[in-house]
Amino acid sequence: MPHLCRAVLLVLTVLACSAHPALAQVPAQEAKPKAAPPQAAPAAPEAAAKKADEPAAKKTPVAIEHDDSDPVGARLAYRLKEQLGRSALMVPSNRDEKKLVIVIKTREEFPGRPNLCSIYAVSWLFSSREGALKYYLASEAGIVDAGGVDQTAEALLGRTDKLASTYGYLF
Repeated sequence: MPHLCRAVLLVLTVLACSAHPALAQVPAQEAKPKAAPPQAAPAAPEAAAKKADEPAAKKTPVAIEHDDSDPVGARLAYRLKEQLGRSALMVPSNRDEKKLVIVIKTREEFPGRPNLCSIYAVSWLFSSREGALKYYLASEAGIVDAGGVDQTAEALLGRTDKLASTYGYLF
């Protein structure tokens, strides 16, 4: 039985390595000698300027889901949406497209004192389209007070950008 488990794990590992685009292309890149780039025509500055703008124009679509009603948690979700709208790397999206989904759940830390602190849990998911299964990427939990809402929202967006670059091949 242990030999069967080892064989199954070996096959799964080989399949995962061969299915990953970056790992599958490494031998092909090493085998090809690098050729000098061809000289561009005089109209190339316009094409080069257009190509330079394309990566800058490619922004990661992000959707934020929050439905809780505690005041500090609602403020955190609002600040996150506001900062996402001003981001140069990400764009808010509610369309049916491939996107990162940030799900925020918040609760009052002390029910008798609603404006003091909130406990939050954030999950980052990948959605290929509406109605399809969303894939879990990461999660985080913490406590935010009224004075730290902006700082927490910036930290969450920073983590979102890091996940977008890590899982960028999905887009």
